Formats: sequence, C-alpha cells, structure tokens
Amino acid sequence: MDVESFKRDFHFDPVSPSPRYMQLYSFIKHQIKAGVFKVNDQLIAENELCEILNISRTTVRLAMDQLINEGLIVRYRGKGSFVAEEKIRRKINYLYNFTNNMQEVGAKPSSIVLESVVMTADDFIAQKLALPATNRKVFKLKRLRCADETPLLLETTYIPYYLCEGIEQNNFDKASLYLVLTHEYNLNLFHAEETIEAILIEKDHAEYLQCKKKMAGYGIERISHLDNGYIFEYTKSITRADKCVFKLDLYKNNQNNVKQMEFSRLLNP
Repeated sequence: MDVESFKRDFHFDPVSPSPRYMQLYSFIKHQIKAGVFKVNDQLIAENELCEILNISRTTVRLAMDQLINEGLIVRYRGKGSFVAEEKIRRKINYLYNFTNNMQEVGAKPSSIVLESVVMTADDFIAQKLALPATNRKVFKLKRLRCADETPLLLETTYIPYYLCEGIEQNNFDKASLYLVLTHEYNLNLFHAEETIEAILIEKDHAEYLQCKKKMAGYGIERISHLDNGYIFEYTKSITRADKCVFKLDLYKNNQNNVKQMEFSRLLNP
C-alpha cells in the first residue's frame, strides 16, 4: 500500500453519520475488493496510519479488527497486516453444488477428473447408499475442484449405477455432474444430509490441494436423496480450512419454516 496514494485517495467525511473507524474500514475493504490492494500486499502500519490521519490507535485498531474478522486481512506479530487470500463462503442450510457456488462468489469453477469408473462397491459404500447385496455396482467419480485454477476441494462421489447407466462416457472435466443427472437421467435432488468434520489433511491429499501435510482442513460427507426418497449419492470431500468458510443462517423458534439443523459433539475419552 503506497502511503502517498493513500493520502491522496482517502479523506474522512465530517458530515457522515458513520464513525471514523467505519469510514476507514469501508475504504480499505473497497480497495481490496476492487483489486487496488492485492493479496499479500502489506498495509500501512497502524502507528503510521495514526500519524497520517491524525486519529487514535483505538480508531485504527477497530477498523483493522473488523477487516480481520471478515477475513480480508491477516495480522502477523512483528510484521504487520497483509491482504488475505479470499476464502470461498458456503451456506450450509440450503442445497448447492460446487459450480453454482463458485459462480455466485465471482470465481471461475473448473474440475480435473482423477478417476471415472464403474466398480463394485465395498461394504462401507454399499451401506452409505443402502445398496442390496445383489446389486452393488456404482459409478465412482473423483475430481479436484478448482476456483480460478486454485485447488479447493478433493471430491469423490459414488452413485448407484442402475440410476445412471452409461454416465461414465461423459467428460466431467467440463460437464456438471448434477446437470447430467438432472437432464439426462431425470433425477431430481430433493434433500441432502451433510456432515462437516475438522481434520488434518494427509500427505496424498495435500499433494492434490497444494498444501502442507497435516494442515487443518474439513472432511465433508454428503448423502443425497431423490424426491422419491431413494439415496442416489454419497460424496466425501476434503478442503483446506484456509480456503473455505461455512455460513449458517439461524432463526429464533424456527421462524420462516426454516428446517432446524442438529449438531452433536463427539467426546473422546
């Protein structure tokens, strides 16, 4: 961040009802969103901002804390504050798919297919999909999901093959799995159960996600149902914790008929 440019471009509005810290916060946020301040750019030191703007350290700290809380900047002890990499924000109280989610936040989604096969499900996958012992054939699709060419999600999906025979012939580097299931196989997703667990990313997964092994991440398990009640999908995903934020809207007394979500904590002895 250039000091002279900051002096030129930012001035407090003396008639604004917004407090000074909010004006400073709003300006820096706008500059980050507009790409003027770029990822990893160092911000002007807090004590220097105090001198430039003739304001208290408390005012500067309030503005910076707000930016940190929103994930726009990060503060390192002894080094200063820097523009943070933007995290993908996912609402978890409505149905979504990766492609739509990325487009909503202005990112360009892409996929790299790592495996696309028809196989016999093991006992674990068969149980998740409620498959009978006599019909365990499934379609397995393993993909690396990216936003703006940055790996975000390592995703493995299993679908009962009797619901989607021939689906392995599609090119899922480009095609949307959900669109193919909807348009070609007339499968209508009705609801899904999703479990999100804090994990440490293992070495083989870290290589795909371009991160350090044992880095904090999320393990996401999804079981999806059709409108007739049948289970049609089991997906296990792994994502980096520094790249994803989950958002949940909460309502008092289940207002607006929003389905309540249940949370449980597993305590290890």
